[in-house]
Amino acid sequence: MKEIKFILSAVNTLKKLSQSPYYIFVRARGLEVVGIATKIEQRYDPGWGIMRQWVKGITLDGEKFEEPLDRKNKRTAELEDLVQMKNDLIIVTARNSSDPDDDNDENFQYFMNPYQANEIKQQIDTVKEKDRIIHDLKKRYESAIKQRDMYYMEAESVKSELNALREKVINLSERLAEQTQRAEDYKRQLKELQIHIVREESKLDEKLKTAQQLGTLEGKDSADIIIEASKKQIEARRELDKLGLGGLTAYATKEDLERLKEEIVSALKGREKEEEESE
Repeated sequence: MKEIKFILSAVNTLKKLSQSPYYIFVRARGLEVVGIATKIEQRYDPGWGIMRQWVKGITLDGEKFEEPLDRKNKRTAELEDLVQMKNDLIIVTARNSSDPDDDNDENFQYFMNPYQANEIKQQIDTVKEKDRIIHDLKKRYESAIKQRDMYYMEAESVKSELNALREKVINLSERLAEQTQRAEDYKRQLKELQIHIVREESKLDEKLKTAQQLGTLEGKDSADIIIEASKKQIEARRELDKLGLGGLTAYATKEDLERLKEEIVSALKGREKEEEESE
């Protein structure tokens, strides 16, 4: 209950303070509360020849204070307003101490105006966005490097396999060439062998024919020879009958057959001569 009463009392005090001509006086550095500003007045500065704003008040310790609400900027030679924020309740000054003669840069802490703050916030967001993009690109780059290395290793492996296959193909080609040459040699040798066999078969056929003839003659006796001669004589008579020479004497011996042959040839020649004369 005491806390609630205290809070309600503080809220009531702040409400009354905001409705009064007084302000809570705060320094920008660390948002340090100096005390209560009781009066803001104009004072003439003979050094600059202008009127300047001063604030008077009471610190939290009950001491009185006063200090200018502007600054003499030695570099720009301008009078700068030090009030960073002001509303019905508080005044925020950029001055870090109440010494009015301390115009060094270290004695001031400035707030940015909303436009500058928004612009800087946009720039900070842009930088962070670019950092994020760079980070993503870096990750993608590292991933691409890893993938490239993997592909490189695979390519090296495939290259080794191709080299091994190439060696196998070369060996097979050499073996195939050797086998082809060997086959050609075998083919040539086979052809020569076939020619030799044909020649030997021809010689063997001649020998067989000769042997058959010899065997036939050796197997015949005088009676077989006489019978064969008689058959030839009968055939010869038939041919002579066709030629009109059927009245010739019969022959039985080998000499008779030879003479018969001569007579047949002579008769044939005489007949051809008669035919030529008749034409």
